[in-house]
Amino acid sequence: MTGTPADDHTLRKQADSDIFRMVLPVITENILQMTAGLITSAMIGRLMADDIAAQGISLRVYNTFWALFKGIGIGATIITSLRYGQRRLCECRRTIEQTYLTLVPFALLCMLIIFCLPGPVVGFLSDDPALFGSSVSYLRIAVWALPFAAVTVCNTAAFNGHGNTKTPMYIALVLNAVNIALGFLLIFGVGSFSGFGLTGAAVATVAAQATGALTGLFFLYRQGGYFSDEAHGRPFFRPEPACIREIYRAGVPAACENVFWQLAAILLSKIILLYGSTHFAAYQLGLQAEVVCEMPGIGFTTAATALSARAIGRRDDRLYRTYFSRMNRFSLFTGIFTSLLLFLFPSLFMQFLTDKPDIQQLGASYVFIMGLTPIPQDLNKVFNGFMRSSGYRRTPMGISFVGIWIVRVPLAFLFGYILHLDIRFIWFAIALDQITRLALSFFIFRRKQVIGTVSRMLCSQSQP
Repeated sequence: MTGTPADDHTLRKQADSDIFRMVLPVITENILQMTAGLITSAMIGRLMADDIAAQGISLRVYNTFWALFKGIGIGATIITSLRYGQRRLCECRRTIEQTYLTLVPFALLCMLIIFCLPGPVVGFLSDDPALFGSSVSYLRIAVWALPFAAVTVCNTAAFNGHGNTKTPMYIALVLNAVNIALGFLLIFGVGSFSGFGLTGAAVATVAAQATGALTGLFFLYRQGGYFSDEAHGRPFFRPEPACIREIYRAGVPAACENVFWQLAAILLSKIILLYGSTHFAAYQLGLQAEVVCEMPGIGFTTAATALSARAIGRRDDRLYRTYFSRMNRFSLFTGIFTSLLLFLFPSLFMQFLTDKPDIQQLGASYVFIMGLTPIPQDLNKVFNGFMRSSGYRRTPMGISFVGIWIVRVPLAFLFGYILHLDIRFIWFAIALDQITRLALSFFIFRRKQVIGTVSRMLCSQSQP
């Protein structure tokens, strides 16, 4: 279906407006989160190398659960966006409430298990006595943030599903302000109060996540909030199996994809720890610098998933295709920009994050090599977002499985565990994973003709 040049120009303007209205607040939100993460890492980077490594070990465990929750949040975003496109607004609220009802109790269960049994998980990563004790202490406090993180994921899915990415941005501003201010106070102390070091960072994380979760609930349920205008008259605590199945059918593949990465990160951490705590500290701080290249990609993931689902809900083929072409172009530009940042300023990033010269040198090599990844990473997120909303929800999971478990982990195991090569070979294995994923995404997207999703729906509706 084609229109006149004037119609096409108007449609591109509408698509650009929709994309930037979603992407820019998400990028801003991630800038805030990145800034808070960098500042927190910089504060911890002034502690001992073992403290940096201990936080890194604990974050590997915490982030595995966070990734699982976020995958379910993607499923809730897809279903909410579809309902919003169909103007079934009361079902938008019900979708999110069913996600609260199932995800938050699961988060509480995960919290209790890790709080009671942190030793086996931490011990798998490192048997160094100093690292073990510090990691267990940090993790036992940080896991209290998991239920609040689950609530935040649901809140964000609600806002994004309605096309509102500004409110999560404002919530992130509050959350990160609490994290930075409280983190500085509890890590270093003020005046006669000497602070708690690494333990203070864990307490600040919990307080910040609680603040973000409660603020999000307030904005959703307050008078004039989305949920106050979308009352459905059904009890909150009554499960609806059909709705829950729909959410998790969309979200579980995304959750598995995220968990694949986190489990791989745990294995990579174990391999890198063989080189010593200094190498792992450099890797951990380098990851914080790498977050710079992920900001636009996360924005395009949200926009690609939500806007394509909305276009499908409206059965608007031209809008669907326009969203795809414009997002591909924008993600290419942002990928080039962030690649240049990582290629040109790796040492600057590491100098900000730590004052340890040996960690700076190792981390700078990681940041430089990661300059290869932003372009494939950003483009791949657009492909994945469109495939998920178009019904190919397991495909991105399969692509991630190949990249992580066929490329990244085996090569890292070969280079680090068997051949004991320089640590930079592991960095290259990580970059090759991202390139492989883009190649697979492009091939499968073309093979399955995902771009024709809406036109096939329209054809099937027109047939008697």
